[in-house]
Amino acid sequence: MDERSFFDTLSATWDDNEILSTPEKINLILDEIGIKKNDDVLDLGTGTGVLLPFLARRIGQEGSITAVDFSQGMLEKAKTKYSDLNPLPVFLNLDFENETIPGEYDHILLYSVYPHLHNPVETLKWLDKVNLKENGIISIAFPCGPDFINKIHRERHSDSDFLPSASDLAKLLTQNGLNAKMILDNDDSFLIKIYK
Repeated sequence: MDERSFFDTLSATWDDNEILSTPEKINLILDEIGIKKNDDVLDLGTGTGVLLPFLARRIGQEGSITAVDFSQGMLEKAKTKYSDLNPLPVFLNLDFENETIPGEYDHILLYSVYPHLHNPVETLKWLDKVNLKENGIISIAFPCGPDFINKIHRERHSDSDFLPSASDLAKLLTQNGLNAKMILDNDDSFLIKIYK
C-alpha cells in the first residue's frame, strides 16, 4: 500500500486515535509560533484539520487559512468537520513536495508532518523561497518529543520516518542555509522556527 492510500484508509478513524493534540498543547505551540490577527496561514499536511479551529480563532475574519494534504480521505474529513469555520479554509489536495502551492503566507505550519517528507531540506528551501512572505516563519511542530514519534514509526517499520531532536534538526537546517532556531524540545512539545 502506498503512503497516500495508507492515509486515505486511516482517515475514518484518525481522530479517534489522536490523543496527543490536546487544546493545551496546541495553544502552547501556537503561542510560541506567534500567529496573530489578519495572518495568512498555510497548514501543510493538515490531515483531518486538528489545527484549523485554533488557527481560525487567532487570525480572525481578515486572515486566511490554506489547508493542504495529499490524502483525499483526510482532506474530505477536514472539509466535513469544518464546513462552517470562519474564515473558511481553502482546502487543496496536492503533494506539496512535488506541486507548487499558490500564494504567499505569514506562517507555514508543518504540524506532525516532518518525518513524512521525502526531501525535507529541499522542500523547506522551496517553501521559504516561493511561499513565505517577507518576515514570515515556517514552523515544524509536534505535540510530543521525538522519542515518541520514533517509537511509533519503529513499530510500523518505517525507518525512513525518523525525527531527530529539535536541536539537531535546527542545526542540520542551519547548515543547509535556512535560518532555523530550536524553540521547544521536550517530551510534550517540539518546535523549530525557520525565519525568512
